[in-house]
Amino acid sequence: MENEGNQWGAELNCARSMSNREIKEFAWNAMSGRWLYGVLILILFLLVVMGFSVPQFFMEEGSAIYHAWEIICTPFTWVLWIGLVACYLDLALKAEPSYARLFLGYRSVEYFLKIVITEMIQYFMLMLWFLLLVVPGIMKSYSYTMTELVLVEHPEYTPLQAITASKEMMYGHRWEFFCLQARFWAWGLLCCFTFGIAALWLYPYYMTAKSKFYLELK
Repeated sequence: MENEGNQWGAELNCARSMSNREIKEFAWNAMSGRWLYGVLILILFLLVVMGFSVPQFFMEEGSAIYHAWEIICTPFTWVLWIGLVACYLDLALKAEPSYARLFLGYRSVEYFLKIVITEMIQYFMLMLWFLLLVVPGIMKSYSYTMTELVLVEHPEYTPLQAITASKEMMYGHRWEFFCLQARFWAWGLLCCFTFGIAALWLYPYYMTAKSKFYLELK
C-alpha cells in the first residue's frame, strides 16, 4: 500500500497538461457523435433504478417493510452508478461505448461487495466530517470525489486503497475541480427552465469532463 501511495504521490508532481477550459472543450468534442449514447445510458440507468422501486408501490408508505426495501435497493443503486461512471469514463478515453458497461459492478460478488463497502465507508466518513463542521465536510467530499473512477480502473484495489488514491489525487486540486464544476452552473440553470429535461444532456457532458479531469490528474 505504501508503494502504491508513493506512486500516486509521484504522479501528482506532474502539472496537468490541460486547463479547465480545455477539459470542457475536450468533453464537448468527445461527446460529438455520442450524445445519443450519453443520454440513453443515463435513461437506462434511471429506468433500472425506478425498477428497483416498483415493489414499493404495493407497500404502505412509511411502513417498516417500505423502509427495509429502500435499504435493500440502495446497494444495488450504488453498484449500478459505478457502471454509469465507467460509461462516461469510456467516452473520455474515446473507447467504444457499450451499454453492457452499465452493469460492470455486477460481474462478480467480490466486486459488488467491494463497491458497496467503499460507498458505506465514504458515507460514514463524510457524515462524521459534516457533524464536525460544514466546511471540512465539503472539502472531504471533494477529496473523495474520484474514488469511483479509481475503483473502475482498479477493481483490484481495496475500498480504503481506492479512497486513499482519490484523496492523494485531489490533494492540491480541489479548488481546480470546484472551478471546473462552476463552468457548468449556467447549464444547471437551463435544466431548471426545461423542468430537468436538459439534465439528460448536461449530466453526460459534465461526467465526461470530470472523467477527463481524473485522467489529467493521473
